[in-house]
Amino acid sequence: MLDIMIDPKNTYKVNIFGTEYPLKVSANVEYVKSVADYVDSKMKEIQQGKPNRPLHQVAILAALNITDELFRQRGLDQQSVKHIQDQIERLTRKIKSNLQIIAEDQI
Repeated sequence: MLDIMIDPKNTYKVNIFGTEYPLKVSANVEYVKSVADYVDSKMKEIQQGKPNRPLHQVAILAALNITDELFRQRGLDQQSVKHIQDQIERLTRKIKSNLQIIAEDQI
């Protein structure tokens, strides 16, 4: 389980994979907890595959997995943006065409 403690200097202490890390952040505590919890869970997931793996390997593999997830999501986001832009262009053409028809009918 992940623990977060707050000291008077706005330093958040998170425990990830059995090690405590003091973090000075401006984000809210729940966000920091969520991020740290995610890293902790990824490291535990990696360790389950090979329990005797050294900590630095677990951390690097977890970082690679998280980065892969980020890059894949960015690709999906770019596809979504392209799809939305295409829909906007199609609808804009339809609106212009309909406005032109309405204008011609009024003449």
